[in-house]
Amino acid sequence: MKRSSGVRCFGIAWVLGWAVAIYLPSVLIAWDQLGGRFDLRRLLADTWHVADAMAPGAKLMLGGLMLVGFLAADRFGRNRRVAVVLGAVAGAAALLLTLLLLPAEWSRGFGIGLTGERLPRGLLPFYLGGAAVAGVFNALSVAACRAKLGEA
Repeated sequence: MKRSSGVRCFGIAWVLGWAVAIYLPSVLIAWDQLGGRFDLRRLLADTWHVADAMAPGAKLMLGGLMLVGFLAADRFGRNRRVAVVLGAVAGAAALLLTLLLLPAEWSRGFGIGLTGERLPRGLLPFYLGGAAVAGVFNALSVAACRAKLGEA
C-alpha cells in the first residue's frame, strides 16, 4: 500500500469519525429534550446548538485521543471484525478519558461543564454510544477506502 493513500484513507476516516462522536450524541441529547415529540426543524436546530456549545478544548482533546486510539485500533486490527471492535473500544475509551481528564473550565457544554458531574449519568449512554459508533464508522471507512484503492 502506498503510504500517502493509507494516510489519506485514515485521515479522512478519523475526521469523519470525530464528527460522528460530536454530532450523534448531540442528536440524541436534542431528541431527549424534545420529549419524544418529532419536530425535525427543532431537532436539527437543537442538535446544532448542543454540538456548537461543546467547548473547543473538549472537541480537540476528544479528537486527539480518538486519533491515538484509532491509530492503535488500525494497527492491531488484523481483520475487519477485530478492527471494528477495537475502533468501538478506542472511541469509548477516548470519550471516557476526555470526560475524566478535561479541566472543568474547558468543559463548557460537555460533561462536567454541562451537568456539573464528571461522568453525567443521564448523558453518559449518549456520549459513549456516539463515541463507540464513531469508532465503528472509522474502522469501516478506512477499510472501504483501502478496498476502493485496491489496498485491503
